[in-house]
Amino acid sequence: METIIKDRQTADSAAERSDPSTVAFGRTSSNQLAVQIGLDHYHQSFVQRQYATYPFRLSRALRLDPTDAHRTYLYIMNSSPGLLAGDAFQMSVRLSDRTALYLTDQSATKVHQMAVEQSARVHYEVAVGSGASLEYVPEPIILYRNASLKQTMRITLAPTGSLFLSDIMVPGRLARGEYFHFRQYVNRLQVYTPAGDLVFTDAMQLKGQGDRPHAAEPDRTSFDRASQSPLFSPYPILASLLLVLPEIDLQPLSQDLAQFAQVQTNLTAASSPLPNCNGLWLRAMAGSVSIAKTYINYALTRMRHLNGQPSLPEVPK
Repeated sequence: METIIKDRQTADSAAERSDPSTVAFGRTSSNQLAVQIGLDHYHQSFVQRQYATYPFRLSRALRLDPTDAHRTYLYIMNSSPGLLAGDAFQMSVRLSDRTALYLTDQSATKVHQMAVEQSARVHYEVAVGSGASLEYVPEPIILYRNASLKQTMRITLAPTGSLFLSDIMVPGRLARGEYFHFRQYVNRLQVYTPAGDLVFTDAMQLKGQGDRPHAAEPDRTSFDRASQSPLFSPYPILASLLLVLPEIDLQPLSQDLAQFAQVQTNLTAASSPLPNCNGLWLRAMAGSVSIAKTYINYALTRMRHLNGQPSLPEVPK
């Protein structure tokens, strides 16, 4: 499915033809999902282009906050049972200048059991234009027994663009006692300027109890360390947050989030300033998914307030 929508009032076809971002959009690339956000005559963000193949599709554009009509809200919908061995998906999200998008999905991503040496891969290509704002708040990733996931994201961020990015990793079906039984979880993030200069990079690699190649017995060392650890045992849910907000002092936000975490009974969190840009990187560990989500939503609301924007509205799931 491919949909192309031009701004009804302001689209300049000559400029559009000269814009390299419009070349090879969607179907001629390796994307399973691609979306481009534009700005219409009323200065409202809208879906200018979209492309999707199985198992993905996009919801219609929503306005969830009447006081924030400039921002559009989108859901990524996935009709598959989750990520399976050999899956390799690529998604592209592009925000034109001065646009605003809140992007999420409908439900948790389940990474299913895989044979030894198999894995699933997901890659994101993201571009945030000048004065644009992207908030990407996906549902958790749940790593089943013997699951292996490699997730990468490359972001091109304009100097005046703002960004809020979060992810939650659940190390198994915890109610079933499936606790760090996955094989591997790799998450790599790279942020670049429009000129191609690296701003910063972050990488996480976690190895669980899953079966190892050429091993006669399962390696239970990492599982035992995690299940008996005074840190991982009460806080098995791992969350990461990235906040970039140009030209605004983020020290009060960092202190506010630290105080918020201190008064929670099942949450520990820490933040650090990002190099080469005005941003924060936060890691959190929580006793439940709901507590991790509460922390993420609080951080996003406080970031919006710092930028003179309304609070995050209820986002139905």
